[in-house]
Amino acid sequence: MRLLQTTTALCLLSLNLFAQNAASPPAIDRAADLIREQDIRADITFLASDALAGRNSTSHEDRIATDFIASEFLRLGLKPIGDNGTYFQEMEILTGNVDHGHTTLEATIGGTKKAFAFGSDFQTVRQSIRNTNSCGRLVFAGYGIDAPEYGYNDFANIDVKGKIAIIFLREPQANDPSAKMMGTLDSYHAFNWQKLEELRRRGAAGLLIVQDRVPRNVKPIPPTSPRPAVTTSYALAGEMWDIPTFLVKRDVADQLLSPGGKTADTLQAAIDHSLQPQSFDLPQGSACLNKAFTEIESHKGRNVVAMLEGSDPRLKAETIILTAHHDHMGESGGHIYHGADDNASGVSGILSVARALTLGNIHPKRSILFISYDAEERIFLGSYFYVTHPLIPLARTVATINLDMIGRDENDANWPVPPDQNRNMVNVLGTRYNPGLRAVIDRENKPEHLKLDYKMDTVDPDSLWSRSDHFWFAPLHIPQVEFQTGLHPDYHTENDTADRINYPKTTRIDRLVFRSVVDIANAPNRIAFVPAGAPLPSQHP
Repeated sequence: MRLLQTTTALCLLSLNLFAQNAASPPAIDRAADLIREQDIRADITFLASDALAGRNSTSHEDRIATDFIASEFLRLGLKPIGDNGTYFQEMEILTGNVDHGHTTLEATIGGTKKAFAFGSDFQTVRQSIRNTNSCGRLVFAGYGIDAPEYGYNDFANIDVKGKIAIIFLREPQANDPSAKMMGTLDSYHAFNWQKLEELRRRGAAGLLIVQDRVPRNVKPIPPTSPRPAVTTSYALAGEMWDIPTFLVKRDVADQLLSPGGKTADTLQAAIDHSLQPQSFDLPQGSACLNKAFTEIESHKGRNVVAMLEGSDPRLKAETIILTAHHDHMGESGGHIYHGADDNASGVSGILSVARALTLGNIHPKRSILFISYDAEERIFLGSYFYVTHPLIPLARTVATINLDMIGRDENDANWPVPPDQNRNMVNVLGTRYNPGLRAVIDRENKPEHLKLDYKMDTVDPDSLWSRSDHFWFAPLHIPQVEFQTGLHPDYHTENDTADRINYPKTTRIDRLVFRSVVDIANAPNRIAFVPAGAPLPSQHP
């Protein structure tokens, strides 16, 4: 018995020393070196091949991609935490086409009925695929924002339940560097996908979003080949965005607001000047919104999910999430939209980090959840499904890091291209809300020597921070950042191919992400989310 006890103690001591050594800087360096350019090249070449036909969400080729990701998780010994002990989190995705002839907007204004024309007076925006007719009294709800961190609430003195709400795009004082909210950077409250959810939760019957008076000054990027013509709509089955929503011209809004003696211009100017809500009911106005679809079909989508359990008995209940999306645009008009950068590069990134952790025998204290999301190109349906059906309680989610387009060199007309052509640059988005994450990333970049660019945490003309899967975590006040190397003329074209990836840079980005994940997972304290946004040290690194 004594010999058995001694042997057991020695084994436990050996394991403890091994765990300490596995978390030591030399061990982390050795594990980072396991992230190899040839493995990344192999991943991206397969995922962006002609045979996978652009991995359109719910397609046969997309299923092959998810099987490949799951097989890698299995090979590495990661724990399956999906449905029924699998690596998959299944969801129902609907497709359909807008029925222009039966999608209508009608209003009664001061006793006079008015029908508006689809296309010229109003148009649809992203919403659920369900034939719905909703009628109700009109209510003006400002920007449709409740932002307690700024002391601003458009809903403070109105009730939108059962009514048709009229709101403005973006947020008060947008484009004003001295704006109370986040200056020229839009907060998470400003985006339509958040506003639709806010109004849906408050019980609104429908939503009319007023077109901007002056369109945002965003310089287009000329594509190197045709971008796909998107006609088919995609949506989750269920309640996401499940109120009819139309974008209306300002003159239409003026007609609807006329019983209150107001115009869109005067109301918007009053809010922006005072930063005080101007919301009010319009008892003499009502509207009916009818949204109609044809060829509605149900499809199966799926996220790929796996866990590396933490080594600390207490901290392993907390989780860091590392994500990317595996879908792309599929085929259209005889073109295959390969999606090497967008986003085979990100998928290879999460696989690279998983390999470094497991093959390098790194055992972080907190658990790490790997998710490859479906349907990001359809306005991040897979990530919305996850945050509404979390596999790990969101209260135990410490942070999420998203990798979306980490393979190219930024060539965006909205940003000057420097002499080095961005060959060693990666954008990091979201640190205005998460300065603690920026500190980690800055620290862990020292061995990798990447040029970290935080410019889009100051001004973001393309709204790139809001256009990927990490976005849903911001309204939940969960720390999140995205790594991406910027837009380029091959974005969403058939020329986004594996041979155009900057593999040395992508390898260093993956190593930086690995180091950052380990740092966060071993930190004694959780990173704080700053609701009002933190001032940044500088615009550029």
